[in-house]
Amino acid sequence: MRPVSKGWTAVTQVTASKVLSQMRDAGYVDLHDNIVRFLRALALEVGSAVESANPPPGLPMTIRGVTWYSLPVPNDPVFFNYSIYPEEHQIRICDLIWVASL
Repeated sequence: MRPVSKGWTAVTQVTASKVLSQMRDAGYVDLHDNIVRFLRALALEVGSAVESANPPPGLPMTIRGVTWYSLPVPNDPVFFNYSIYPEEHQIRICDLIWVASL
């Protein structure tokens, strides 16, 4: 059983979770860990913005009534889209794109 969080959290949807797993499986453990830390910090930043009526970080775009924010991860080859669910104190990451060079 998970403890109930009292703060804002980041939840990755299935496709974003798969990309994170692929990073780790491909040996990019540090990148994986950096992205996870970034998403956790972003959830707190978004929560603070929402609670103070400021705009959250990222470029907003509305698709079928849901506003998504597009954001790159600074200094890493990753960008993603997230949506905000204030009643649940949660952001949800649906698309996580890792630009891997071979």
